[in-house]
Amino acid sequence: MTYKTIAVHLDAGPRCATRVALAARLAVRHGSRLVGIAPTGLPDVIVALNSAISDAIECIALSAADLRENAQAAARAFERECKRAGVASFRADVVVDEAVEAVVGVGRCSDLIVVGQTDVGAPIHALAPDFPQQVLLHAGPAVLVVPYAGTFGSLGERILIGWKDTREAARALRDALPLLRDSRRITLVEVGPVRSEVRADDSLAAATAWLDSHGLRCDAHREIKLAGVGDQLLSRTRDLDADLVVCGGYGHSRLREWALGGVTRHLLAHTTVPTLLSH
Repeated sequence: MTYKTIAVHLDAGPRCATRVALAARLAVRHGSRLVGIAPTGLPDVIVALNSAISDAIECIALSAADLRENAQAAARAFERECKRAGVASFRADVVVDEAVEAVVGVGRCSDLIVVGQTDVGAPIHALAPDFPQQVLLHAGPAVLVVPYAGTFGSLGERILIGWKDTREAARALRDALPLLRDSRRITLVEVGPVRSEVRADDSLAAATAWLDSHGLRCDAHREIKLAGVGDQLLSRTRDLDADLVVCGGYGHSRLREWALGGVTRHLLAHTTVPTLLSH
């Protein structure tokens, strides 16, 4: 398995250049085709479409033209970065639609989608606060979330995998395989309650054996749950100086995550290193 196609969301935000540069590095490393998705968004003008209000209709047209120009500017910046980084194959798609629909629609036929973490302190106009969550839930491929602060000199040299005996965690492990093959250190961590004995069907041992079958050695640990699992994983990320977190996303319904708190929600809000999530 490799990343034949990587898609990256483009916008007018200050962190778009960092996100594109990271995606370009990945594309060069894996020989991937890189697709930049530049949604225009839709005009934020509500009027009754009546021929008597020609000024309002003209305002909508001008607003749509401005949105398209902003998207085209992001696409041009993406193309310049791809050329500078030496990406062999790339294209930029300007999509006349809302961001979620555009990224889900174009990104679905890719192996990895790169998006930015939501910065609640500096929201981007017309970008929903739960944009990463929506892409993760509806697109299909794994989603790499790039934090809204910091620089990332390395990616995937030291990987922390948050393991759990769920479909989502197993899928994340498979989706991360191209990055795992390039890693110098892999740590597999399962956080849970105290166990009196090791079971014969232990899923952590099974995950370790699966990695071993791919020629990948890892340090595997089971840790007693002391606080929130998300907090514990991020604490371990800092301890290990990991530069990538891999985790299953939304093993429970979003309603339960919202009501009770959840690992996915916590990671999306608080991660400070790129985080690969699969649903």
